[in-house]
Amino acid sequence: MFYNIAKYVLRLMYLFMFRVEVRGVENIPKDGPVIICANHSSNFDPISTAIYSKRPVCFMAKKELFSNAFMKRLMKSLNAFPVDRDSADMKSFKTTLEILKKGKVLGIFAQGRRVKEGEKNDAKAGVALFALKGNAVVIPAGISGNYKLFSKVRINYGKPVNIDEYRGKRVRTETLELITEKIMTEVEKLRTEE
Repeated sequence: MFYNIAKYVLRLMYLFMFRVEVRGVENIPKDGPVIICANHSSNFDPISTAIYSKRPVCFMAKKELFSNAFMKRLMKSLNAFPVDRDSADMKSFKTTLEILKKGKVLGIFAQGRRVKEGEKNDAKAGVALFALKGNAVVIPAGISGNYKLFSKVRINYGKPVNIDEYRGKRVRTETLELITEKIMTEVEKLRTEE
């Protein structure tokens, strides 16, 4: 309930704050497990990725955002769950797979942190692992814009990345790296698309 109210309030705010252009939202499947994998250069990116999706989106968020009772409650009501970025966080790994096994949508930023335009930061292979283990459709998304007042913000949702050739096979590091590279290539194309 709170999620839906927040989504529409934020969409209204975006309408007044930015010149938003959204493309490809129809590429997000209407049901089944989905991962929306996007680039991440601003704190606004999770909001931008989620508010235009017709389905609720769950996000991993750094554990520091859950540090007090108010923030913890707020983040949970926005479908976020904590992840410890400094360790192999098995609890968040299990939560992620549970979300996908329930046929929900997971939003993920494969680079693991905000990366400014032009800055190089390799993506983590977790997105590929979650896609395979959770049998999820991967929708790449490219976000561009600086979120300055009245500036243009573009959100491009791409067509599903085909990883069927890797499904049902033994998961190897090289395979995860190939899938991650394939996904991030699409994300980058969408980010720079005019």
